[in-house]
Amino acid sequence: MKKIIACCGINCSECPAYLATQKDDKEEIKKIAKNWSNESMSFKPEEMYCDGCNVEGRHFSWCEKCDIRICCREKQFENCAYCKDYICDILKNSLEKDPSAKKNLEEIRKNL
Repeated sequence: MKKIIACCGINCSECPAYLATQKDDKEEIKKIAKNWSNESMSFKPEEMYCDGCNVEGRHFSWCEKCDIRICCREKQFENCAYCKDYICDILKNSLEKDPSAKKNLEEIRKNL
């Protein structure tokens, strides 16, 4: 499968929610919602469906409110690697939590 890189650098093609959505695996979606829920946040299965943040279609419930995604959409960038302000304050916190996302964005920037 081709790498699908989200605005923030996450590899959608490795995301359990994306994979389950593409297979239309309702049972797996239910499991993911349960596994990703905790005391401070709870997800319903219908919130888990995602076709990737760079396409029209279904998005994981947080994607619609994601500051990184909103910024990329406003600037009409596929992801943050294309931005002259890379790494901005909005992105910095996210990359600290997911080093693989930074690696993905750095790889894209290297090839621009």
